[in-house]
Amino acid sequence: MTIGAIASVQRSFLPQALAEFHQRFAACRTRVIPGLSMDLVNQVDAGEIDMAAIIRPPFSLHSDLRWTTLVSEPYRLIVPADTLGDDWSELVSAHPFIRYDRSSFGGRQVDRFLRQTHVSLREVCELDELDAIIKLVANGVGVALVPETASSQDWPAGVRSIDLQQHTFHRDIGLVHRARRSLSEPVQALVELINQQALNKH
Repeated sequence: MTIGAIASVQRSFLPQALAEFHQRFAACRTRVIPGLSMDLVNQVDAGEIDMAAIIRPPFSLHSDLRWTTLVSEPYRLIVPADTLGDDWSELVSAHPFIRYDRSSFGGRQVDRFLRQTHVSLREVCELDELDAIIKLVANGVGVALVPETASSQDWPAGVRSIDLQQHTFHRDIGLVHRARRSLSEPVQALVELINQQALNKH
């Protein structure tokens, strides 16, 4: 069985779900394929992988694909721990901005948010890997808008997170797979286990 998964899912609820799965289906072999959400949804659609844990696509899925939302992750502004102030728009305008890559589904959400709020910013870096963005902020390079994932609820010592209050937006993480009637019993079981672990983590 082949499962696609974005990095934040591999670091949070997928390992425990796989551990429970292999206890129940000892004869099954699983392979986890890393990747970006866009690439992974295309691989499910093409039948190259059985399912994928990804960010919800900003478009409708083909009729034979199914979406199951696992968690809804709120975006936060993260700043170096010694940065003063709690007004997110002032902080974004006043400090160098590290951008979540616009070619990713999550990065598109940030881009749309910034356009809608008309915040002026000075962009210094753009990248897709959330851990790298968090480390850049911890090292004082700038501020960033990132989702609060199950693995990032305890931010590193050098980072402080700021609630966007009424401007808070979310990224939905979920599973995309074929219609259940066409799924084998092990695949259906893993879908359920991932769902349970996602609920436990939040």
